[in-house]
Amino acid sequence: METRAQVYANAAGLLARMGFAARAEPSYLPAGQARPIVALVTDAPPVLIGHAVSQVAADPEPHLPTTSAKVAKARPTDPGAPQHAWWP
Repeated sequence: METRAQVYANAAGLLARMGFAARAEPSYLPAGQARPIVALVTDAPPVLIGHAVSQVAADPEPHLPTTSAKVAKARPTDPGAPQHAWWP
């Protein structure tokens, strides 16, 4: 059984090959949370995120993200679509 970090890293690779900005963030700290979680950070639309996770996971159900939060860019002037962190 693969870990969430492995699934999100593989999904990020698939999304990147599809032309989206994507990365697995092993220590994302959502607002209001006490501990960091594993998140998938991308500018891909939700339907493609679910598709990517289902393509790379042996058992995708526990890894499908349902919650998201907007992630600030390193510099506000950086080009590209807004990115969101996704987690179950």
